[in-house]
Amino acid sequence: MMLGGSLVLGWLMLHPITLPDSWRLWMLLPLVACVALVYRATRARQASELPWPTVKTFFQILAGMVLIALGFWVAHWAAIRFL
Repeated sequence: MMLGGSLVLGWLMLHPITLPDSWRLWMLLPLVACVALVYRATRARQASELPWPTVKTFFQILAGMVLIALGFWVAHWAAIRFL
């Protein structure tokens, strides 16, 4: 069974799944969810402390990423407009 799983993973490494361009940005959501869950899991003493702080951290990370993207967009716009 392990051999079959490793063959599938090996095949996926050599032949990655192609996603439409419109889906690529949506892949940020599961990544942020995993980061928030792992971060909160390292801080929690009990599993009951995980759900709401994880959701809060998820939205904080997402808001931070949006603000960073907007900042870069404004800097890019300003550079094009005024330089």
